[in-house]
This record gives sequence, C-alpha cells and structure tokens, in this order.
Amino acid sequence: KDRSCFRIFVELLKSSKNGDGLSSDEVAFKSGLSRGTVIHHINKLIDAGLVVTDNRKYILRENRLAPLIEELENDMKRTYNTLREIAKDIDGKI
Repeated sequence: KDRSCFRIFVELLKSSKNGDGLSSDEVAFKSGLSRGTVIHHINKLIDAGLVVTDNRKYILRENRLAPLIEELENDMKRTYNTLREIAKDIDGKI
C-alpha cells in the first residue's frame, strides 16, 4: 500500500514540476495502478494536505518538495497554537 501511494505521489510531483495536474486516469496509467487504487490513495493525500484539486485534476499543494514541507510545518504550528489556546481556555475554567 505504501509503495502504491509513493508511486502516485512521485507522479504528481513530476507533473507539478511542469505546473500540470493529472486526472485519476492519467495517474493510473503513469503509475501502472488501477483507478480505484489511485483514487483511494489520492483521497488520503488530500486528507493529509499534500494534494489539492484544480479543474478536475490533482496537483500537489506546492510544486516543489521543500516548500510543501514548509507548508505542512506551518499547518502543524497553527494546529498546535490552536490546541494551546483551547488548553488554556479549559485550564481557566477548571
């Protein structure tokens, strides 16, 4: 499963270098996986914040890997800040 997801990620990374998105059929063809497998893993990549849709095509959130990692780090920092504020609020009420 992890190898299939990695293959899909690599195909999306290659296409993002050109600024292009890929349909699920194109990802399936390029990766040699079934369309169902591709959609399953793309949904997981979307949930993880790595992939977005644009005009019915899938693209990486950033077109290069380093900025993608930075964006994910910023997402985590925002989440931790939110959790910290919630914790402070709960602590203040107890």
